[in-house]
Amino acid sequence: MRLFNYDGGLMRSISKFTDCIGLSLLFLVSCLPIFTIGTAMTATYHTAYKVLHHDRGYVFRDYIESFRDNFKQTTPVWLIALVLAVLLGVDGYIMDYYAKAGSIPAALGVVFLVGMIVWFVWTSYLFPYMARFENTRKQSMKNAILFPVIHFPMTVLMMALAAGTGFLMYLFPFLVVLLPAIYSWIQSYILEWIFRKYMTEEERKLEDERNRKNYD
Repeated sequence: MRLFNYDGGLMRSISKFTDCIGLSLLFLVSCLPIFTIGTAMTATYHTAYKVLHHDRGYVFRDYIESFRDNFKQTTPVWLIALVLAVLLGVDGYIMDYYAKAGSIPAALGVVFLVGMIVWFVWTSYLFPYMARFENTRKQSMKNAILFPVIHFPMTVLMMALAAGTGFLMYLFPFLVVLLPAIYSWIQSYILEWIFRKYMTEEERKLEDERNRKNYD
């Protein structure tokens, strides 16, 4: 029966499902040392875009290659992002302490919340960008600040996706072995629409040709 052929709908669905589990587990294991989280995010986006989005390559091989190739470039950037996150966390803790003591208005907690949202949006663009483009660390960080402002509607859509993913994992913790890859997979459709605008015509044609060959 064609249903059970390798290229059939059922087998392709099973393959995608197992790929999502494999990619999510690779991401989770890679995040354990903490200082590798940025590289793990980069490799996950690269693999989701290439393997899940365009059916090119293999999850384990492409993830490991991307992780290895991007480690030196992304680790210092992630450490900067991590320091900023820690500073925001400390400020939030201090603000909450004084708000409970009545020394400052509790409404100032909104400042901390906005800061964390800005940080999350920034990193959500930053590491996928580094997965897709070769650039200096400084320019990558700068571009990741500009993208959310220039493409605000798509940023809102991506944040809704992140919120929905986080909510599902809160309700069903076992989905942590599946949703990180699915999130990156769906995220790739949003971000690639943006990234294509900054590619040259030659780069777009080359990318389209690679994807077309795979589907022929």
